[in-house]
Amino acid sequence: MIRRPPRSTPLYSSAASDVYKRQVLAAATMPTTGLGSAPRFDVVIRGGTIVDGTGSRGSRNDLGIRGDRVAAIGNLADADTKRSVNATGRIVCPGFIDMHSHSDSSLLEDGLAQSAVRQGATTHVIGNCGSSPAPVGSPVRLAGHTLSTYGDFLKALQKNGTSINVCGLVGHNSVRRTVMGTQNRRPTPAELRQMEDLVDEAMRSGAVGLSTGLVSPPGIYSKTDEIVALARVAARHGGQYSSHIRGEASTLVQAVGEAIQVGREAGLPVQISHHKAAGRENWGTTGKTLPMIEAANRNGQRVRVDVYPYHAGSAGMAQLVPPWAHEGGSGALLGRLKDPVQRRRIARDMVRGTDNWPNFFKIEWDDIQIAAVGNRANRKWVGKRVADVARARKCDGVQACIDLLIEGNGRVRMINFIIDEREMQRVLRHPLSMIGSDGRAVSADTARGMPHPRYYGCFPRVLGRYCRQLKLFPLETAIHKMTAMPARQLSLSDRGTLKVGQAADVVVFNFQTIIDKATFQAPHQYPEVIDAVFVNGQPVVLDGGHTETHPGRILRPQRS
Repeated sequence: MIRRPPRSTPLYSSAASDVYKRQVLAAATMPTTGLGSAPRFDVVIRGGTIVDGTGSRGSRNDLGIRGDRVAAIGNLADADTKRSVNATGRIVCPGFIDMHSHSDSSLLEDGLAQSAVRQGATTHVIGNCGSSPAPVGSPVRLAGHTLSTYGDFLKALQKNGTSINVCGLVGHNSVRRTVMGTQNRRPTPAELRQMEDLVDEAMRSGAVGLSTGLVSPPGIYSKTDEIVALARVAARHGGQYSSHIRGEASTLVQAVGEAIQVGREAGLPVQISHHKAAGRENWGTTGKTLPMIEAANRNGQRVRVDVYPYHAGSAGMAQLVPPWAHEGGSGALLGRLKDPVQRRRIARDMVRGTDNWPNFFKIEWDDIQIAAVGNRANRKWVGKRVADVARARKCDGVQACIDLLIEGNGRVRMINFIIDEREMQRVLRHPLSMIGSDGRAVSADTARGMPHPRYYGCFPRVLGRYCRQLKLFPLETAIHKMTAMPARQLSLSDRGTLKVGQAADVVVFNFQTIIDKATFQAPHQYPEVIDAVFVNGQPVVLDGGHTETHPGRILRPQRS
């Protein structure tokens, strides 16, 4: 009998995995004599073209799954199996690893991860941009669980169950806020030790690294040496450093330099989040930053970027407010927005910028679409541009933006069309870029507002539009960017490729028809169409429908 790692184990154990791999290999290669002794599989995927994730050309073969592992690849026409999947005319590849998502809370609330798994994502990296649900200063209730530490959060995720695997980053903003609140100052030595302890707890509990969000409070108030100190803690546990860097606009070059510096001084891999040049006046700057990243790799660092295949980003609209107005938290921000004197200063700075605002770009209010609002009365503006609100209210765009923030209690989200399509394509096809949706796993049946279509269409859009239609890169390259490349960055040694003994995260799709259907005006649409998705050997999508199973696991680095 092959003994699998127990499903109740809170973290995926690489040691247990190695034992199981040896058992699978032994069982799959045992000689057989006659039909009665044919190897038995739980699943055989027959007749597909296997693109294994390494970047190598695909080949026509069958794939057998036993338990949670790939057990055989070859001619399995006579193999005995519990379930057979006809993949004739289809691509069979590893499950896609979404290197940048914000599914932390949505997975706790609804572990089915419909919008993720229906586009082929079998693993989400969460906790990005410096924000994670824990640690917190005082225990909070979220989706029926009391959370205090990062370990509490991972245990809650596992208890609820998820349809996809999860790699969790601990957010610097959350760590700093827990210790210092939203104060614009350096930490004391004691406070820095407290932050280091929180990062250490998260890493010991199963986090894959540290993330920063250096354009939003309180991360924006931190200095580089603080980030290096915390990154060193993550490095001791084999983690990585993922950063929404300190400016994607006029200071993009300096911000990329800082991220590389953190990785060099702390001694860990770096991932630069959703790499782009924001604002028309900054378009073209990735022509400078990509060579910087290449040079860092030639010097022995591992520095990668993730990118989403759209010319628009999305964030909280409060990001358009200058950093000084955020000090003290959301209540203090709203107070300043309502004060006539401070409101005038805020409005002026939003238009002109300030000396210490690294992410400032010149706002075109027709480029800012309202994705969600915090009050019922303003729901009519969802899907409209801030300029539409300004015209209707007979005021300028900055005043309309401030009013929306006040009326929505600060909880307003935007889609900002600030990216050059040609530049996005340059980053997308770069050999050091991976794919990250920057979205959330949600359900089209229950999701509200008008979120970015990347929630539903990121990976099919890469495959259908940019690979098949525009031919930016071969199919094997596209799949490599979504599978083996992110698995190596995360040091998930048993993920990202289809080889005997590897985890059976598998996607089956028709390359001739796959395409995203979600749009900026109608985002709640699943793509056309993923035939089947297996997570840890269990079917999560079959014939395009969700099976409502929860085989996902918490994954952690498997570095020596």
